[in-house]
Amino acid sequence: MKKLLLLLIPVLLIGALSGATPASINWGLSHNKNNLPPSPPTRAARLLKEHNGLFVGDTSKKEIFLTFDLGYEEGYTNEVLDILKTNNIKAIFFLCGNYLKEEELVNRMLSEGHIIGNHTNKHLSLPKYSDERIRQDIVEFDQMYKSKYKGELKHFRPPSGKICERTLRIANEENLKTIMWSNAIVDWHKKPIDPVKSSNKLASRLHNGSIVLLHIANSGMPKTLELFIDIAKKEGYVFGDATLL
Repeated sequence: MKKLLLLLIPVLLIGALSGATPASINWGLSHNKNNLPPSPPTRAARLLKEHNGLFVGDTSKKEIFLTFDLGYEEGYTNEVLDILKTNNIKAIFFLCGNYLKEEELVNRMLSEGHIIGNHTNKHLSLPKYSDERIRQDIVEFDQMYKSKYKGELKHFRPPSGKICERTLRIANEENLKTIMWSNAIVDWHKKPIDPVKSSNKLASRLHNGSIVLLHIANSGMPKTLELFIDIAKKEGYVFGDATLL
């Protein structure tokens, strides 16, 4: 028994230092070649399916779906909306509570046929919290949204891609479909991304039914999006209506 405890101590210390909990799973994808869908963590994919979630669309169709996560506004969302409008693409914008104060932008999203998804009120790492606190952060956003805007929220995305069985179950109980993703790049920081490199990386990970996660945090995103759309279309992909996922 003493030997076993000694073996466990380093593991427990690593977990404590990282802030992770045994129930938390990071949505890390292993990208495959030949335009095949990526491989998500096995347990995460199983839990997602069990609780009415998805991370990829219909893999028999050469369709792409665009989704955006927004916690704050950096001044580039109107450009992105212009590009989506020009290309007649309907997206899901997963917002946090702080973003709901951007009424002009949220109303534009809705008026142009996009929909809003629940990204929680406070953008907490949900697996660290109790069932009650998880539900509270989800429901708070729902209530804040309904107090300002019309329509029911139907989609949910957990902050930072950190999931656990409890988060997925609670979202499902609140009649929200959890939407993860199958294609993404590192674009959430304020340092501008390189549009050519970023669009090419997104294109290299394309596959049938791609659900693409993007952020609008820096000045490189609008051009990245524009280039990516052009590349995808040239490769024979069409952009599906993400609001129907």
